[in-house]
Amino acid sequence: MPLNRPKLLFLLVSALSLLALTLYYSYVLQETSHPMTQGAIYLSETDFDEEGVIALSGEWEFYWEQLLDPEQFLQGVDGEVRYAKVPGTWLQDLDGNSYGGKGYATYRARIEQIPPDTYFGLKKSNVRSAAKIFVNGELVLQDGLPASTLQAGIAGNKSEVVYFQIEEGTAEIIVQAANHEYIVGGMAKPIIFGKQKVLMQQHQLQLLFEFAMILVVLIIGLFYLLLYVNSRNYRNREPVTLPLALSCICFSMMSSTYSERILHVFFADLSLNFIFRFGHFMSVMSVILVLFVVNKVNPVFLSLRYRRIMGYFYGLFIVLLLFMPLEFYLMSVPIYLVVTVGLFLLIVIRMAVLYLRSQPHDSGLLEQRTLMLSVFGVILYWLDNSLYSFGVKSDMFLSFVATAVYSISLAALLIARHLKYYQQNEDLMVRLIDAFTTLDQTSKEAQRNEVAFLRAQIKPHFLFNALNSIISLCYTNAERAARLLNDLSKYLKLSFTLDPQADVVTISNELELIQTFVAIEKARFGERVHVVYDIDEEALGLRITPLIIEPLVENAIRHGVLKNKGGGKVKLTIRRLERSLCISVEDNGKGLNDRQVDDIQRIQHEQASPQGNGISLKNIQTRLQSVYQVKLNFMADANGTTVYFEIPIEEESPNGDFMPDSGNRGR
Repeated sequence: MPLNRPKLLFLLVSALSLLALTLYYSYVLQETSHPMTQGAIYLSETDFDEEGVIALSGEWEFYWEQLLDPEQFLQGVDGEVRYAKVPGTWLQDLDGNSYGGKGYATYRARIEQIPPDTYFGLKKSNVRSAAKIFVNGELVLQDGLPASTLQAGIAGNKSEVVYFQIEEGTAEIIVQAANHEYIVGGMAKPIIFGKQKVLMQQHQLQLLFEFAMILVVLIIGLFYLLLYVNSRNYRNREPVTLPLALSCICFSMMSSTYSERILHVFFADLSLNFIFRFGHFMSVMSVILVLFVVNKVNPVFLSLRYRRIMGYFYGLFIVLLLFMPLEFYLMSVPIYLVVTVGLFLLIVIRMAVLYLRSQPHDSGLLEQRTLMLSVFGVILYWLDNSLYSFGVKSDMFLSFVATAVYSISLAALLIARHLKYYQQNEDLMVRLIDAFTTLDQTSKEAQRNEVAFLRAQIKPHFLFNALNSIISLCYTNAERAARLLNDLSKYLKLSFTLDPQADVVTISNELELIQTFVAIEKARFGERVHVVYDIDEEALGLRITPLIIEPLVENAIRHGVLKNKGGGKVKLTIRRLERSLCISVEDNGKGLNDRQVDDIQRIQHEQASPQGNGISLKNIQTRLQSVYQVKLNFMADANGTTVYFEIPIEEESPNGDFMPDSGNRGR
């Protein structure tokens, strides 16, 4: 099947995204020149004076399976000095000697040509998984307790910053590190050395960035969770809401245990054991919930067999996580990471294939593209997380961005689906109105003259507003909507049972229509609408042209009192005089200006439309002039508007028909 323009654009955007990621990782992972060589760095040869901070990356002295303190270095260390690359794991030194992922070692470096009389600081981000740091013989930082055995040590590995003063121009930094739990030990991130003020600002910005990304994802999750709990209608219409909300919450909680470990900032007494287990539990739950999200959006992307296999795999990992020793279950983490990246890669490939095979006018193509973007964010998260976990990459910048991409794209998907449902309801409403309009116009055009044609235009007007009110209530109060639908059905029954040849109705019938409309408007706007009726009982049996009073009441409500924030009152008065009928509608809402009044009274002969004050009233003006040779009268000021007219009383002819009194025309 040939590719259409949207699909070609999709392929182009995908290719550019992959290219951008390739360039990013090529830049981040490439071998760069490091300022530290053979365990020494000279600040005069760097940009330290301008930048104020420097990453102590490069060649550190490395002493495997030795936990050396400053006193031992003063006495002299036996054996050849080895060098290891920082940041990185300690699996291999620069001479090619290999070491185990778990063990203990000492790193040592010297900083030369330090500016005098200045306060400095060190930031330790990720030394796995316990460390002591000495500066010029003084212990300045301890995270956990590095030891030669698992039983003797205490794991730590949280991000910390310490500040101190250096009086000499040289600083000797000794780092004791031990890892008996995690996949592989070493300095995954370089230690940052810098001036106190600059280092503090940099540290706070990093915390702010990670906290902001976590907060964005958490807020989206909590929002949709509250929406799911509080809205039965939304809950039934969007089953994806709950797994989306929970997955966002899990992603945010998981991210808080990585990098700067935001969770540890708020709860400093948490152990590394708890943080690892909590973070990985949130990790597994986020994967499972994302699979639920994909399945709820479109089950075709994940077969039942595939879901079961993944359920068994992640269920087994949860068992290991909850019940096995930390060092044992961490051995399964590499398998977990590789399987997770591969899993979501297969899902997004399947989505792309199905998308490219779909018909150009298939529904749901926008959903597929948005879902692919969210799953791609998940892949990016786990890829970046894996590189960080294996010590290949020293930061998780893309991981935090990817979680925001996932949550925002899925939130956008739900918004798009909601707008789609809303548009479908709007289309249904328009089709209903069109159907009523067509039916009404067809019957009237065959049987009525120009006056009846104008009458046909007003009837759909009432139907449109009634249906619009009912549809609005369907989203908030089904019981009230049912009552209003009953009112509308009564109106329709009355309308359809009228004699199609009759051009008049009784005042009583017209009042019933008005009361039906008012009931609907009061249900929608509550106490903002108050209608008072002052009707002569002697006038109820009199006949008038249909739908001549109801639009006046409707205009008074919609374009009068509802223009006021607090609403207002409408008064309908019908008085039977000796040989005429006087009808007035008074409101205390927004008044008409002189220009509007003049425009209505000029009687335009173009086709009338039911929207707005002027055109509706022009329609009535035209009909009054045609049937009774009278016009609408207006009294309007800033306090409201009164519209009134007087027509002759129709008297019953000998054959039972009511005819206008030709001897007394209205004013």
